[in-house]
Amino acid sequence: MPTAPASTRPGPREAGKQAKRDRITRAARFLFERDGFERTTARAIAARARVATGTLFLYARDKRDLLFLVFQDDARRLFAEAGATLRDDTSLVDALMTLFGGFIDYYARHPDLSKAIVQELFFREHDPARMGALSFEYGAQVSALVERARARREIGDAGPLDAVTGALFAHYAFWVQAWLGTRLVTRAQAETGLRRALELQIEGLR
Repeated sequence: MPTAPASTRPGPREAGKQAKRDRITRAARFLFERDGFERTTARAIAARARVATGTLFLYARDKRDLLFLVFQDDARRLFAEAGATLRDDTSLVDALMTLFGGFIDYYARHPDLSKAIVQELFFREHDPARMGALSFEYGAQVSALVERARARREIGDAGPLDAVTGALFAHYAFWVQAWLGTRLVTRAQAETGLRRALELQIEGLR
């Protein structure tokens, strides 16, 4: 099996730091899902990760930061999975539902963790360097799908890209909040409502 050149392989110090970060992230994920975000303490996460509490705070400033560490890796994996499914004939509606649906499925599989994530995404002030940056990445994924649809002449190019992206993302935010936040609808109703809303929006963009 080929190995990376020595110049690109992490040294023992970097490898040790990454191993600690991975243990902390796994511990936080486990306890957030088992005990809930509010009930989980930094001390419990440190104990499960086998690090001192002071060491824990070298990797995350607080529980919100730990939640970000848990979510960012999963979110980027979901971005990549959605992109891998795109075909030349994938419509904008289907592409958006694949992207948004990946997160909806994730939220359904991790309900307790997801309540905290949705609160951070939609109801709390964002740290620009953390959750804020990840939100911009999410927006960039939607923008790329809109640009692709424009290049294929599936939709027109009227209106600023950021406004179109924001309008499409707003439908996703609304239905996720209606499902996870207020429990006004079921997951199935949220997915159906989201698809219909996107279809109407995209019909208007044509």
